[in-house]
Amino acid sequence: VLKEKQTQNGVYKSWEPHERLPVCSLRTLLTRFMDITTPPTRQLLTYLASCCSDKADEERLLMLANESSVYEDWRYWKLPHLLEVLEEFPSCRPPAAVFVAQLNALQPRFYSISSSPRKYSREIHLTVAIVTYRAEDGEGAEHYGVCSNYLANLQPDDKIFLFVRSAPSFHMSKDPTRPVILIGPGTGIAPFRSFWQEWDHIKSEMVDCKIPKVWLFFGCRTKNVDLYRDEKEEMVQKGVLDRVFLALSREENIPKTYVQDLALKEADSISELILQEKAHIYVCGDVTMAEHVYQTLRKILATHENR
Repeated sequence: VLKEKQTQNGVYKSWEPHERLPVCSLRTLLTRFMDITTPPTRQLLTYLASCCSDKADEERLLMLANESSVYEDWRYWKLPHLLEVLEEFPSCRPPAAVFVAQLNALQPRFYSISSSPRKYSREIHLTVAIVTYRAEDGEGAEHYGVCSNYLANLQPDDKIFLFVRSAPSFHMSKDPTRPVILIGPGTGIAPFRSFWQEWDHIKSEMVDCKIPKVWLFFGCRTKNVDLYRDEKEEMVQKGVLDRVFLALSREENIPKTYVQDLALKEADSISELILQEKAHIYVCGDVTMAEHVYQTLRKILATHENR
């Protein structure tokens, strides 16, 4: 990394090894290691302003950098990535070596493993939603989720960089006598697929071992995006999943339904599973859904505890 330091004798420049990045080409650096898709910070905009040959570009960048409300409106409306910023301010020509030093490192994306190591000992399966969106109320440029689209564009035998991180607070129950309630709409079903594959292996291969009673609540927009539908049906037939509930939020000619709505309809049975049989509950998905599920379970338990 080229570092610049102001001294009494002028600007002193020196090349120094980066603490986290290897020696590589600029293309590799921008492709694999640096974040060029997140909207630039105000600090980076200040630096870019100093690299403009056009006064109007410089003043506009400085205004974005110095006025928080203007910056937030611009960022929210355009969600600009680095290339779009350079296109918006064409006179900005930052020196590559110094410019790269201003960028943040690309952060890892975490996905739940959706396969059991007992069933797929040499494979790791992921359940990934392909993210695409447009800024400016749907009228702007199309943007793509960084990792989801990267994975979607891979070809067989391509190599990727990854590491496995444990989740000590989210793991299968070891007590088969206690029922399990799984709640996961959309790609939130990912870890639960690894669960039922593990239970399937235990049930079919380990004669003396038991598996718990399992209820699965899954939600999606329409029936044609019912993830792992055939596999879930197979697990029901094999007695691995006892009950599977499907909530459809955009299916034609039926009321909009979410996983928490189905849970409320099964309030009596769920309260018995929790209060009498000490069921474990797993919820996987976005924060908003999790909060709705939490409030629904509180309502169910409060109602039945007061009877």
